Amino acid sequence: MSSSRSEPRGGDVTVNGIRLHYLDWGGDGPPIVILHATGFLGRIYRPIADALTGIGHVWSYDQGGHGDSGRPAIEEIGWDRTAAELEGFLVTMGIRGARALGHSAGGTAIATVAGRRPDLIARAVLAEPVIVDVANPMQGPHELQQRTLRRKRVFDSVDAMYRNFETKPPYDTWRRDVLREYCEFGTQETTDGKRVLKCASEIEAQIYLTARDFDGLAMVLRCSVPMLVLFGEKSDTAGITFKDRIAAGGAHRRVEVIAGTGHFLPMEEPEKVARLAIEFLGGERVMLRGRLSPKAP
Repeated sequence: MSSSRSEPRGGDVTVNGIRLHYLDWGGDGPPIVILHATGFLGRIYRPIADALTGIGHVWSYDQGGHGDSGRPAIEEIGWDRTAAELEGFLVTMGIRGARALGHSAGGTAIATVAGRRPDLIARAVLAEPVIVDVANPMQGPHELQQRTLRRKRVFDSVDAMYRNFETKPPYDTWRRDVLREYCEFGTQETTDGKRVLKCASEIEAQIYLTARDFDGLAMVLRCSVPMLVLFGEKSDTAGITFKDRIAAGGAHRRVEVIAGTGHFLPMEEPEKVARLAIEFLGGERVMLRGRLSPKAP
C-alpha cells in the first residue's frame, strides 16, 4: 500500500491567550482530532493522520510550548491547562462531536475533556495515556525532570540528529520515516545554522514534574464516551498496570495490548494503531488501500 503524501494545510488560532498552530490534514466526514505526546508535535503522526482521512476530516495541533505554537509562561504549564487548551481548541474551531486520538499526555487530555464535555468528544482512542493514581503517586518526578533538562537539544543538522537518535532508546524502535519527520519538523534552524528542538526542555520537564498532581486514572475511569485504550506490551510507564481496572469499567471501554511495542507505539507501529483506530472510530467498511504506508526497512 502506498501513502498519501499531500501536505497538510497549516493555520493558527488563539486559545486561552496562546497561539496554537494546527494542521488540517483533509478528508471527508465528521471531524477527527489528533493530540500529540509531551515534547512532540502533531506533524509526526502523519501516517496515522493520512490513514484517518479515509473516515473523516482530520485535524491536529501543537500544544502550547510545542512545535510551532506559542509558549505559555512556565508557571502556567500543567495538566489542567493542557485539557483546557484542547477544550478551547475544539470550541474555537467550531468542532463538536469529534472523534479523537491522543498519545501519552495527549490521550489523558482527551479523556479529561470527553469526560466533562461529551458534546465535544464523542468517541476516543487513547494510545498509552499517562495514568497516575494520586493515592499511589509516581515516584521520582524530580529525577525525570532533571534528566529532561540535561538532554541534548542542539544538533549540527537534521541528519546529525537522525544519526544520533536512530540507535538510541526510545527512538531506535521508531519507524524510520517517522523519526526523520521528527528530526526535521521537531527542530528549527538557529542563527548559526544548527538545529534546536522546538519544545524547550524546561517546558517538557515542567509537565513531567506536575504529572503526579493530576489524577489521570480518575479521568479515564470517569469518562463515559466509547473509548479504546491501547498499551504497548513493553511499556515502561504505569498506565498498563491499570489495564484491567479500565477494561472492567463497562462495555463502552475496550483495552488492547499491542505486542512488541512500548510507550511510543504510534511511532513504532503506526499502521497497526491506524487500523485499530479506523475500526473503532467507525470506519470498518472503509477500504484502506492508498491510505497506509508500508513499514520501512
